[in-house]
Amino acid sequence: MPPHPVRILVVEDNATLRADVLDALRSAGFEAQVSTTLAMARVAAESHCDLILLDLILPDGEGLDLCRELRAAGRSIPIIMMTGMDKPEQRVAGLDAGADDYVVKPFHIPELIARVRSILRRTGKSGMGSFVKHLDLWIDADQVAAGRGTTTFKLKPREFDLLSFFIRHPGRAWTRQELLDQVWGHTFEGDARTVDLHVRRLRAKVEPNEESPHYLETVWGVGYRMTMKWPEDSDEIQPMPPPSTPVRREVSSGNPRSEEQEQGQ
Repeated sequence: MPPHPVRILVVEDNATLRADVLDALRSAGFEAQVSTTLAMARVAAESHCDLILLDLILPDGEGLDLCRELRAAGRSIPIIMMTGMDKPEQRVAGLDAGADDYVVKPFHIPELIARVRSILRRTGKSGMGSFVKHLDLWIDADQVAAGRGTTTFKLKPREFDLLSFFIRHPGRAWTRQELLDQVWGHTFEGDARTVDLHVRRLRAKVEPNEESPHYLETVWGVGYRMTMKWPEDSDEIQPMPPPSTPVRREVSSGNPRSEEQEQGQ
């Protein structure tokens, strides 16, 4: 049975910042859950999460209230406060309320991820980010393993890399050139047909029905996308999915119907 992924609750009402933080967390290998109000955050915090990124000012209250409530209830879950207020007394108030760290907007996203990793190390979360779960699919980078539920796929190295990339970046459509750059690297000299070939191979191993793929969607005129929709035959509890990144319309290179060529192994 795969290990439980590191789960982070992001409490932020600003859509742009929220999308940036979610993308960075998933790229770093974390599972992220979203709340946009204090009321939603209170409910979400009742479920398991390993760390909370908490906005100070929310539409229906202050993040400090949730921080105080969790500490009063004996919950030691790490909390990083996110706020646009930079006065020393406001930082002191956040730390006194029980926050473990405090970042001021606008902050550098890589620095935020570094702070997340640092706090998780201090709380004993070893190997964080190596296991990632999306819907009922999962990857374990440490074991170079991937699967669906209790089923483990038999993937070649490049197939594993491609599936890992899709699982870490769900909901966004990627052009074939972007996938070549991200998965094969900028120095790879193959063409778009390489991506088409590996997507077909992945579908044959990942999809319950490769003739009608569910997970790896074709976005005509763009490329491919990992779905945000749960499969109908999943036995797992299906939470509300996080918001997806809007599709960027780009001109696709390559023909999805072109002949297969053995490249990029």
